[in-house]
Amino acid sequence: MSRRSVSPHRGGGRLRSRHLTLSLAIGLALSVTTLSAPAGASPQSDLQSKTAQAQRLEAQITANSDQADILDEQFLQARSAVADLNRQIASAEAGIAAARKQQAGLRTRLGGRAALLYIGAGAGDPLGFDATNVQELGARAKYGEAAAETDARMIDKLRVLDEQLGIQTQDLQTVKTEAQKRQNEADSARHALEKINTRVQQLLGSTKADIRVLANKIETERIAAQAAVEQARFQAAAAQQAASAGNGGGVSTNSAYIGVDPGNIPAPSGGASAAIAYARQQIGKPYQYAGTGPGSFDCSGLTMMAWAAGGVSMSHGSQAQYLAFPKVPISQLQPGDLVFFGSSGPSNHHVGLYIGGGTMIEAPHSGAYVRYTTIYRPDLIPLGSRP
Repeated sequence: MSRRSVSPHRGGGRLRSRHLTLSLAIGLALSVTTLSAPAGASPQSDLQSKTAQAQRLEAQITANSDQADILDEQFLQARSAVADLNRQIASAEAGIAAARKQQAGLRTRLGGRAALLYIGAGAGDPLGFDATNVQELGARAKYGEAAAETDARMIDKLRVLDEQLGIQTQDLQTVKTEAQKRQNEADSARHALEKINTRVQQLLGSTKADIRVLANKIETERIAAQAAVEQARFQAAAAQQAASAGNGGGVSTNSAYIGVDPGNIPAPSGGASAAIAYARQQIGKPYQYAGTGPGSFDCSGLTMMAWAAGGVSMSHGSQAQYLAFPKVPISQLQPGDLVFFGSSGPSNHHVGLYIGGGTMIEAPHSGAYVRYTTIYRPDLIPLGSRP
């Protein structure tokens, strides 16, 4: 997934309430034109032209990657929802099958009782016994009352089963409808992602190698400039909080640093070193949406597999990973913690594996490779997660 800043794209509610307008993403992806250098340019003007082309290329890839980033998370959430709904469907169908079997058994028993009563009615003795004395008739009368009560209970139970089956069948159909809806969402996101990623590859393939190198340099310089600004902002905010606390408990007015309680911060996990070692081994492998290795990764696929090597299981998806673990302020990050990017923690769109010194390992975006990079970006979430 992309690691760049994006404007707020969705709230913290369920995925369906913040569904992405796919046409915008596709429009961004398909609006890019092939870049080429003008013929006959002087060395100086040629450099200026190439620099301008590289800047446009970098901006265009950023726009495509930002949208693909959001779509990737949408795809993962929809796919996970489909899997959960399919499990619900299987459980509901098993319950309905069991209820129908019980229902059939009751109907068979009641049918047998009805036949017995019908046969017995012809002999004046509904239970089919040949009475020889009053005592025996009294015993049979009591038995008949008990049998009739049992029949009534069976009939009541059958009626309840019929009602329950009707409700279960209706609920099952509702779940199936929701599963199909979420499957359609996943398919739409996947198709849009494929178009965007294809266009990015076309851009890179149709652009001269020196322009691509220059675009990469421009991206690196932009990230470094952003990092300096963001690191200074975080340090200033931390200093302001410390000063406010020392002056009687005043509160910082920086919205990124107030109203957030990380709770009890756990000790660093023993699996962190193994997770980092795994991530280091993936450096240089290509980004692939929904990728979980071994040859390619998306951002949450990389962190998921890294921490699997560290003995911790987690879902594939940056939002699920944010919600799954205790929170850690950026100032208290330890190697192995997860860092997130986006408009808020629950609606983040990117995750990286912190390795210390303000650096993380990430799978960034289509056309790029797993790499080391700074955590300090404009959309860095003030809280990380500690598996």
